[in-house]
Amino acid sequence: MYTVTRQIQWPDGGHLVEISAGGFDYTNPDALLEQFASLGEGETFLSPVKAVEAAIKVCEAWRAVGCDEAQIGHGATGGMTMPFDPCTYEEARAWAAEREASLPRCDGCGELLGKDRYRVQELHDEVFCREYCAEQAWDDHCERISEEVDP
Repeated sequence: MYTVTRQIQWPDGGHLVEISAGGFDYTNPDALLEQFASLGEGETFLSPVKAVEAAIKVCEAWRAVGCDEAQIGHGATGGMTMPFDPCTYEEARAWAAEREASLPRCDGCGELLGKDRYRVQELHDEVFCREYCAEQAWDDHCERISEEVDP
């Protein structure tokens, strides 16, 4: 999970739109009040690609209201306080694409897996993002078995 917040970086005071890995509990503690919520500020995303695109929109909006030095950055605090290094939009997009490619996906629909995961005991290694995908996989499994038994 990736959360987008605006921050005044400690200790140098830089203005940064952060993409924090781990959800809201793992953002730096001095997040500014949400001014651009409609653009994704304060939102948590499963997809780092969507988080980066939201951060870019928030950064552009922040610049448009006078914070010319605003930048974006990504990182993981591990629950502590730590400044994130700024990066270019292109660097952030490349990081997000590489990160997303390595994330686990639902064996049913292919969407990214969140915290909630579903399994069907008989389908040992398969993991699903929602109950619907698990049920569909079970139905498909039963149909294949019935076709093998009664061709």
